[in-house]
Amino acid sequence: MVPVAQLGDGVATDRDAWDAIVVGSGMGGLACAAALAKGGRAVLVLEQHAVPGGLTQTFARGPYRWDVGLHYLGAAAPGGELHALLLWLAGTAITFTALEDARDIAHFPAAAPYVFARSAAGLRSGLKQRFPGSAADIDAFLLALMEAHHAGKALLTERALPGPLAGLHELWHLHERNKWWGRSSAQVLTELIRDPKLRAVLLAQKSDYGGQPASRVPFGLQALVMRQHLNGAYYPVGGAGAFARALLPAITQGGGQVRTGSAVSEFLLEDGAVTGVQLADGQTLHAPAVVSTMGASNTVRCLRVSVLDSGWVREILSFVPSACHVALYLGLEGDVRAGGASASNHWFHESWDIEADLWQDPAADAIPPSLQISFPSMKDPAQAQVAAGHHTAVLVALTRWEPFAAWADSLPQQRPVAYLQYKAAIERNLMAQFARHFPALAPLVVARHLSTPLTTAAYIGAPRGAIHGLELSSRRFLSDSLRTRTPLPGLYLAGQDVTTPGIAGAMLGGMLAAASIAPELSLRIA
Repeated sequence: MVPVAQLGDGVATDRDAWDAIVVGSGMGGLACAAALAKGGRAVLVLEQHAVPGGLTQTFARGPYRWDVGLHYLGAAAPGGELHALLLWLAGTAITFTALEDARDIAHFPAAAPYVFARSAAGLRSGLKQRFPGSAADIDAFLLALMEAHHAGKALLTERALPGPLAGLHELWHLHERNKWWGRSSAQVLTELIRDPKLRAVLLAQKSDYGGQPASRVPFGLQALVMRQHLNGAYYPVGGAGAFARALLPAITQGGGQVRTGSAVSEFLLEDGAVTGVQLADGQTLHAPAVVSTMGASNTVRCLRVSVLDSGWVREILSFVPSACHVALYLGLEGDVRAGGASASNHWFHESWDIEADLWQDPAADAIPPSLQISFPSMKDPAQAQVAAGHHTAVLVALTRWEPFAAWADSLPQQRPVAYLQYKAAIERNLMAQFARHFPALAPLVVARHLSTPLTTAAYIGAPRGAIHGLELSSRRFLSDSLRTRTPLPGLYLAGQDVTTPGIAGAMLGGMLAAASIAPELSLRIA
């Protein structure tokens, strides 16, 4: 019996024919399925893991609960784009709490922490106060941020347009695309900003968009992510699981279903068109539209050999996965606010070098080049765990896949001793950093849980544990191969690979795919 995921008041149905099949129940898959359901289509969502939600799922150990892929969202205030879209999709409001003014705090060697304001005006005044000799440079940067953000919205809109329209749209916006998305953050910031320390501060949150050196990330991606949070930062009451709790009923009430424990092994082809999927257990399911949110590279690996020799497939397989990460989830008891915990996110950098790379060997290298520390329980005071005096912290450092590759074929709960020893060394290193940055909080830690890239690969299905999908390069964002419509009729791509990394990007990718199938939905994302 295939488990059926059902939350809320939705009624799951059992049927043989579906209007669409969505592979993957992350934010992109849930948004796509809910949008199609609002358009009157019965949608089957297939999830390989035991629970739905992808990177919006949560997990618990005793009284502590953590999100696995969320630390804040932008545009989620009442009336904001994200809030309005979720309200339409779910039919009920997801409640968000606004984070306090100190949304992000950047720490650099031998310098006072820099606090990022939660508004464009606040960012401008804060930067000028900290760097008074760079006022004109800061104005130029913020203007570039606005222009690159505008170019990014045009670029993403193009992802869902039919071929001829997409070509015309690309020509119309070619100059701004190349200017902001064809150049790296290092190129643009070097051109606009003379003070190297100001350049470093402006890149302090780069783990939000991949954590790679500034010479590799396109400036447009930096602009899109930064601008998204200049109208405030918000956190869903109840944690990231609120998204699945709200969206699953919308899918089932529309005659759809979400099946967990249902891994797709192959996309079915008839006369060159995708007509359904085959599951790992051999079952076949059919629908006139199949949407893959499992990642572009995973998608093409589920195609028959007969269609693999194409330029589209070769280009997708030429993209390498983005960075992976290690995360230490902590449970604390005591007066954490007195010890320095707040709703803010802290970004600790060990140098001012904007080319500082990933944590090369997290067990052998004691200190990561950059480390993010946040306190989820301080963002959602409505949590029952908080009322009982249980608080949480999360430490995240981006790293490489190679140190973990030797154990890639092992299974969760059956990892070899060498891996467990390596994992224990990482945990010790991260705990030492937590004690260095928050000495008053370290004694309050009563629970620990470490995840590695193998965890991400096992539970999310991400190739090489890549949390942000494909490489975050200019080539990736300017590629014609990552559109919602694929060269195979009936097959659509969605999720963050067709848009930008993160929950908001994945959600937009799902909406764009839904609009490609049902054009009347385009008005909802215009």
